[in-house]
Amino acid sequence: MTTIAETLAIFRGSPVRTLAPERPRGALVWFHGGGWMLGLGPDALAWGRDLAAATGLALILPDYPLDPYPAPNAWCAAFWRHARTTLPEPCFLGGDSAGAHLALCALPAAPLPPRAAFVYAVTTLLPVRDAGSWAAHRKDWPLSPRLMDHFIARYCPDLPTRYAASPLEQLDRLPPTLLLTAEDDILADQQTALAARFGAEQIRYPGARHIFLSRPEGAPHRARALADLARWFASAS
Repeated sequence: MTTIAETLAIFRGSPVRTLAPERPRGALVWFHGGGWMLGLGPDALAWGRDLAAATGLALILPDYPLDPYPAPNAWCAAFWRHARTTLPEPCFLGGDSAGAHLALCALPAAPLPPRAAFVYAVTTLLPVRDAGSWAAHRKDWPLSPRLMDHFIARYCPDLPTRYAASPLEQLDRLPPTLLLTAEDDILADQQTALAARFGAEQIRYPGARHIFLSRPEGAPHRARALADLARWFASAS
């Protein structure tokens, strides 16, 4: 069993945790999910420990501000600039759900990493209501259109600014990027469109649902995701 050491630092008033194996071979900044409303909790920390053990990377987990846009975006962009100048190479970037959205928005703030990975990335703040995955949702899915609308309204209540807050309005290219897509997720089609737009590699997980990384029923998909991410980041060495 790999031993993971945990340290705590503060960046611009917010805690940042580092979860590192004994001899990390690089660093991975990972922005956690939670609908722009939930902080870095036990599930995100457990995922970080597992990801550090699987990849051999030091996981940098920022507990970014939960204020409405643009505060989280500005903080994450500043932290990514800081990470690119202070962390050892190779320095990677990743995130899940709302954290993947914030990581995508932060990318232009600093030199692109050698590799990036995003899980059920929120790629637009303008719901595609006629998209197959959005329109075909089932009531037992953990992320419903109504809940997604609630998250977006709280994060970015001003409708005109949602264009500015979308990573699709800020990015003209991506580094080599892996998208991990839960097929039973209202965001699945948006991720497929993101992969097509930027030529990203996409792995789809049949039967997986949003937040499968932290839910007990997602265990088989979580194990596969850890192996896929370990392969992805190892291939950059």
